[in-house]
Amino acid sequence: MREHGDANGDGRRAQLFLAAAFLVVSLAFYLIPTGLQQNVASSIRLTLLRPFVGFRSAVSVARLRRVEADALHARLDSLNAWIANNVSALEENRRLRALSGLAGRMERTYGPASVFRPGNRGSQGTLVLDLGRDDGVHASSSVITPAGLAGRVIEAHATISIGMDWTHPDFRVSVMTEDGELYGIAGPEAAPFGEVDRLVLTGIPYYRDLADGALVVTSGRGGVFPRGVPVGLIGGLAEVEEGWHRSYWVYPSVHPASVTHALVDVSSGTGPSGLDLSLLFHENGSPARTSSPEAELPRSPTCDGGD
Repeated sequence: MREHGDANGDGRRAQLFLAAAFLVVSLAFYLIPTGLQQNVASSIRLTLLRPFVGFRSAVSVARLRRVEADALHARLDSLNAWIANNVSALEENRRLRALSGLAGRMERTYGPASVFRPGNRGSQGTLVLDLGRDDGVHASSSVITPAGLAGRVIEAHATISIGMDWTHPDFRVSVMTEDGELYGIAGPEAAPFGEVDRLVLTGIPYYRDLADGALVVTSGRGGVFPRGVPVGLIGGLAEVEEGWHRSYWVYPSVHPASVTHALVDVSSGTGPSGLDLSLLFHENGSPARTSSPEAELPRSPTCDGGD
């Protein structure tokens, strides 16, 4: 019994000694300068904790890939369903055009591209795409994401292209309401400090009102952007010129910082596109439709000339 008690006593003393050692080391690390603390912590991460950090990173990447794979499967299923529902209509359209002696519709082709940011001063609103003239990209090629319109190409080189998103000062797009009744031009507007960037929609007749949360899409006019791509949601009255027109704030569907991959127009760029993408951004697939506009849209002050 005495030997057993002595063993327990030695174990307790060892535990107390170990706890005291850890306490002393902790106090020492706490009292040393912050810069030295960071150097020691980095050294520990790169040596003792490196396997654990690598395992945690691998788990995070695997989890992210699983989520992305589920989202891609859902999009693929939706695309297959859309093709199955519309293939007969497309075939009927081709046959009717052939019987009527009409030429086939000139459709545009889109290629996937990775999107980068230059990151230097003065490059705000600029996109760099890893597709160029060799891939069919041309100046004024539209850049589209699953959420809606991101921007367009302004320079096409051999293997890369330079584009601009909707925050660029020179960006303009012809838009319309979903029902096609009202048309206007949307361009960027510098937001006051503390508010999000947004577009301003001009050209709406004075006697017509647009409700907050209404979706505006590309109109297809001008031959640059296809018809039916979501641009953003109406977020309040911006300006009223009495008897002439109204201007509205538009909160875009695409946040530029979130764009890492996009579809770029790689067709010849000659002639009218004749392409309507509105069916690809239906209510269940468009992020602009997945939440309540009243809950998501920032508050906009009413202009002095409003009703």
